[in-house]
Amino acid sequence: MANAKVVAGATRLKQTIRVLNDHWMLTEATWTDSVRRRFEDRHLTPLSSAVESAVIGLQKLADVLDQVRRDCSDRSESL
Repeated sequence: MANAKVVAGATRLKQTIRVLNDHWMLTEATWTDSVRRRFEDRHLTPLSSAVESAVIGLQKLADVLDQVRRDCSDRSESL
């Protein structure tokens, strides 16, 4: 079982970027100039891929933390 706090953080991060993207799409109806497109290209697009990478990293971290917890638990039982 993955570390619950790390997984919860990853889930919250995914939800937050989803909300940000939803709100960003709402601006499209009233803001359609080159500044908007440049902002999206420079900030939002890289942010989305960075969040995806971070979530993958957090999931791997949770797995490692669980393995460490199991290894330490096994060791303490054998002492």
